[in-house]
Amino acid sequence: MHLKSGKLGLSAVLIAGAMMFAPLSAQAQDGGLDFGDEGSTENSAAAEGSGSGLDFGSEGGGASTTTAPAVIDTSSGAYANYTQAQAMIESGNYIQAAQLLNDTIAAGDSASVGMSAQLHYELGRALYEAKYYQSALNHFDMVVSQGPSSKEFDLALNYLVLIGRVLPGEPRRYARIYENYLDKFPAEVPAALTSEVGYLLAMAAYRESKLDDVVFFVGSVAQDSPLYPKSRYLEGVTYVRQNKGQPALDSFKEVLRWLDTKSTSAEGLTKEESRLREYTYAALARVFYQVGSTLWKMGEREKAANSWSTSIKYYNAFSRDSRMWLDALFEASWAYYRVDNFGKALGLLLTLNSPYFSDKYYPEARLLQATIYYTNCHYDRVVDILADYKATYDPMKKQVDTLVSRLFQPEEVYDFLHMVQNADRESYDPTLQLILEASVQDRELRRGLAYIDMLDDEKATIQKDPALSGSSLGQTMVQELEAARMLSVVEAGKKGKSRLERLQEELRDLSNRALDIEIETTEKYAARVELMEQDPNALLEFERQVDEVMGADDEHLFWTFDGEYWKDELGYYWYYISSRCGR
Repeated sequence: MHLKSGKLGLSAVLIAGAMMFAPLSAQAQDGGLDFGDEGSTENSAAAEGSGSGLDFGSEGGGASTTTAPAVIDTSSGAYANYTQAQAMIESGNYIQAAQLLNDTIAAGDSASVGMSAQLHYELGRALYEAKYYQSALNHFDMVVSQGPSSKEFDLALNYLVLIGRVLPGEPRRYARIYENYLDKFPAEVPAALTSEVGYLLAMAAYRESKLDDVVFFVGSVAQDSPLYPKSRYLEGVTYVRQNKGQPALDSFKEVLRWLDTKSTSAEGLTKEESRLREYTYAALARVFYQVGSTLWKMGEREKAANSWSTSIKYYNAFSRDSRMWLDALFEASWAYYRVDNFGKALGLLLTLNSPYFSDKYYPEARLLQATIYYTNCHYDRVVDILADYKATYDPMKKQVDTLVSRLFQPEEVYDFLHMVQNADRESYDPTLQLILEASVQDRELRRGLAYIDMLDDEKATIQKDPALSGSSLGQTMVQELEAARMLSVVEAGKKGKSRLERLQEELRDLSNRALDIEIETTEKYAARVELMEQDPNALLEFERQVDEVMGADDEHLFWTFDGEYWKDELGYYWYYISSRCGR
């Protein structure tokens, strides 16, 4: 593959820009580890009803290290209520059981205090079966907080896992398991839960950057577990962070092998697994892109070109109906640029910058266009593209600056994000839509916002039930939901503010980069205009070259683009661009 070695005065800046704004490696894709967890209840069916496989008490290996529980007064009223509530739960009278247990706990006598773990466990179980998941979680947390001295501590793990499936945005989903059950893994964890708990521990370790621990925990996920491909993807991302390229590739390829095998089965792939396949293709493409960049720095130009070409192969695997299609177009355009396939890069960027995607946030796409035209001395086009960039992103930069300076409290940031996210797009400035698009790209933030919506839904469900809302149980549940919501709003607001600040810094850096290109272009453009005035036939000569070079094959048409877009052609454009340098 031919790579030009002769660059202009700005070449160092442009290559640095290519490294800075090119496709991110998998190490930056932390938010992509929980596929389908953005408030989806896709997995909730597995967590509903008494048939969800909760009887794990007799499974698992190793001797328990828990101490003997306190002696329970079986003659007390608290114990009588406890056994009565258990019978209610078994017969499906969940709310009645929950009310009885709640009153028993509220009594606060010595018997109920002595049975605290048992009462909270059964109350959590009743609320879980009634599908009040956050309210149930509060009581399982009470069980866990009392330590591993009771059998309910071990049994609570089952429900913590299941609730995590239904409330994926719950902020302590991973940390709770790691902090309380790490010492019990794997010997004292039921065999039926080993794979899932192993994955949850791996996620917790990943978030704490304990990368060797991640690989260890991932090794406990069985190959026949539905979590196996996600765990191997997590392993691949971990290897990327450790700069272990080949093991990362092996992990990602194992994900694809597993998914390909399942896709040929009768059940096929779930929606979540199909998304995982796309994330894995993207991860492979990014790894090969980064390897190419490293090889280029080492002077291995041919190997670098081969690596970039391999990344292009994976980017081309995305279909137009994929949610990641636009990301793939953008990142592939960088790879095409690095192998000097400017025509294909510009064709992809033409799609990305079309009016169909005006609400999508890809500022670097315009700067890459400008870079390509600058590299080939088309200074007039550079000037036009930079003008378009300023018209779109300068107002956005000003609004972000204003938002960062005015939104002091986390609650204010959350209110802003919630307002824009739920407003009619036609009811506000399109610039705000761009800000939102850029702000909530962080999947962890999106999950946090979705979790707050789930808390609101649970509260609304309680309030719609007159019998429950008027009871002490219902009032307590509402108070606990409001407390959880307040904490979650603060957390989401902090993350949103951090994202806005990163966005502010990013736009500032991009504006500086655009200014660098503009300064270099202005001088060279003036010289080029003077040359064109001296040679009035230069434009005719360029058009003649286009006619000669752009001989379309049977699958393409030559079309002089005049600003008109057709949906059928998005993604298939191919520019011809000749270098005007040195003429």
